[in-house]
Amino acid sequence: MGSLLTRARDRASATPLRLRLVAILLGLALVALAVTGAVAVALLGGQLVDKVDAQVTAVARGYAGLDSPDDLGGGPQRGLPSAQYGVVLHDTGQQLQIGRRLGRGPGPDLAGLTPASVAAHGGVPSTVPATGGDARWRLVALRVAGTQYGDVTLVVGQSLADVDDTVARMGVVLTLVGLGVLLALGVLGWLAVRRAFRPLTEVEEVAQAIADGDLSRRVPPRPGSTEVGRLSASLNAMLSQIEQAFAVREASQERMRRFVSDASHELRTPLATVRGYAELYRQGAVTQPQDVAGAMRRIEDEATRMGVLVEDLLTLARLDEQRPERRCPVDLTVLAADAVQDARALDPGRDVTLTGLDGPVGASVVEGDESKLRQVVTNLVVNALRHTPGGTRIELLVGVEGDSGVLEVRDHGPGIAAGHVRQVFDRFFRADASRQRSHGGGSGLGLAIVAAIVAGHGGQVGVTTTPGGGATFIVRLPLAPLAPGLTGNSQAHSSA
Repeated sequence: MGSLLTRARDRASATPLRLRLVAILLGLALVALAVTGAVAVALLGGQLVDKVDAQVTAVARGYAGLDSPDDLGGGPQRGLPSAQYGVVLHDTGQQLQIGRRLGRGPGPDLAGLTPASVAAHGGVPSTVPATGGDARWRLVALRVAGTQYGDVTLVVGQSLADVDDTVARMGVVLTLVGLGVLLALGVLGWLAVRRAFRPLTEVEEVAQAIADGDLSRRVPPRPGSTEVGRLSASLNAMLSQIEQAFAVREASQERMRRFVSDASHELRTPLATVRGYAELYRQGAVTQPQDVAGAMRRIEDEATRMGVLVEDLLTLARLDEQRPERRCPVDLTVLAADAVQDARALDPGRDVTLTGLDGPVGASVVEGDESKLRQVVTNLVVNALRHTPGGTRIELLVGVEGDSGVLEVRDHGPGIAAGHVRQVFDRFFRADASRQRSHGGGSGLGLAIVAAIVAGHGGQVGVTTTPGGGATFIVRLPLAPLAPGLTGNSQAHSSA
């Protein structure tokens, strides 16, 4: 028994929800129609029987109230309606029919009528079977005294055949109407359920599209007051988070692939140089002290360059991760003044100056990470020192334009070819193709680090041609509320 119930539950669970809802709807409608039909048939039958009772009771009381009881003999002038039947029962058992009874068929079975039962329940209609067949009769029995036959029992009845036929026809009509209603409800219910399930079908289609790899698909929005609307909003929020998580993962993987590719590409040359000198030394090809010293110097130089390259790559990798940084007000004038002093120390023969954009040097306070912004200024100044001839003048200009702090690094060297302007901030790009990596060239990551730091601070960096020749790098960063304590520092550094 338990296994049968389990299998039945399994089949029900495997049935589509649409079919189950329609089946439940039809089941409830069937119960409602059955109850309604049964009540209607019962009420109709009761009303028809009550009508018969009123008729036979009126006829019986009419005969019982004749002016002369002797008239119960039944003359033709007082006939009964065609469907009624009347007799006079003598206590001796003799029966006398009243009037005429038209129609055919067996009469009522009067065997159960006795003077005692009539005296106890006289005048109350009752149902008795016919003397043959399944017909029924409705009877009223009254005791009448003082007739020419003595005390007698007057019985008036009416066949319930018409009532039964009417009730049966009503049952058939209600059954047919109920079947039609069930059919119509089934069709309309199926259409209504399909329409109601259309949003869920859309959810299913979107889920399938996402499973196939299209993470941009979303469920069409619905009113938030509906269950489907709330479900759609929740699903769309979840899908946005999933898409964002996948995008972050893809970006992380892409950064890792680019990092590995860049590192392997750039480390290949210094590693080959170190390996080559080591092979020469191991094979005894370098024997003179000056040659050995030169080989060791080259190995040290390449190792140093590899260290710088690896450090720059790690810096870019950390910037690509976009980790949250501690921000504070930073005065670009202070950073520029420090960079000017550092440049003069590195190359005393250079003319490196700090001026304002439109006049005297003033504070230009932005919001950011001081160490990273200092690296931006340093990289730009080092880039100008490295790619301009000795003695070339370098200018640093600081100021404010609108809601941005501006830093410009100008040189008056050979400048940048027009075809290279769009590439100067790409990783490992070198505008000077004649400069070999092994002969003083940079890592090609300095300007890429500048671009990454500036972008991480919500700013912009670009390059243009200096009037008269050279390159001008322009950095724009969002201003921060000016801290009063920074103004004095700015003025002190600007006097250097």
